[in-house]
Amino acid sequence: MGMTETIDARLREELSPSHLVVTDDSHHHIGHAGYREGGESHFSVEIVSEKFAGVNRVNRQRMVHELLKEELASTIHALQIKANTSAEINSTGKGVF
Repeated sequence: MGMTETIDARLREELSPSHLVVTDDSHHHIGHAGYREGGESHFSVEIVSEKFAGVNRVNRQRMVHELLKEELASTIHALQIKANTSAEINSTGKGVF
């Protein structure tokens, strides 16, 4: 299983998202710190979960980081996170993110 699938599985299991997109952005970071040949070093996550209700943006990020702490300590160099509840997404009228 690749890192994209690992991230996806862990977040689905723990946060039960209604929307989740995990993207390997490593190809945008060739020549930058932390880039590894073959990718799987830089990721972005878009996630909508009701488990974020009442949780501020910083603590949402901490929740995701905690779930991926082993991967962040070893494999993942950078992780961009957009985390919302469905109510927040629906209130903007823009759909997801």
